[in-house]
Amino acid sequence: MSTGNDIVALAVTDPARTSRYRFYSRIVSRSELEGLGSALPFPTFIWLLWSVKESAYKYISRSNPRLVFAPLKIPVSSLELREDYYEGMIQLEHIVLYSRSYVTSETIMTVVSDEKEFTNTRWGSHVIGDADYANQSASVREHALESLSTVAPGLRIVKAPDGPPEVWDGGRILDIPISLAHHERYVAWSYRLTANSSSYRKSAAN
Repeated sequence: MSTGNDIVALAVTDPARTSRYRFYSRIVSRSELEGLGSALPFPTFIWLLWSVKESAYKYISRSNPRLVFAPLKIPVSSLELREDYYEGMIQLEHIVLYSRSYVTSETIMTVVSDEKEFTNTRWGSHVIGDADYANQSASVREHALESLSTVAPGLRIVKAPDGPPEVWDGGRILDIPISLAHHERYVAWSYRLTANSSSYRKSAAN
């Protein structure tokens, strides 16, 4: 069980640089360019695929910490526009993941899951006032914990020394995979619950 997400602030990307073959050819394969049609502007399309691949990498690297982020080795096999998001599918060896990407004029926010219906995955995003790293890091945790408070109050997010962030309840780690992302003035998060998430409610002793 895992989760992965990403957010891209389009205003701080460089459309001219993104459109150069030398840049985008390190992100998107020829088969992806030819097979994944989109009405999006070309630079936005490239960053959409980047966001999908980055999210998938975060998902997979939870169980494979030695995995190196190499966009061309994370193939997106389909990408379709649904009512309000782009639905993608990523197939990497024996792993099949699904993505949902929400594209606006300002951002691309993506979340991935191994469940096509995203039944047990929660996600969100927020605009912050100050884009320095310390505020990004504090803000994304604050808003993720606000969302997690619907599961259990008083939780905390701890950054593992050599791994993804973890959700803790007092002195114990919870089986709630969480992913955090930030870019410029935008922060986003996703986490995965289990069917018995009610068991995460804090006891009076905690």
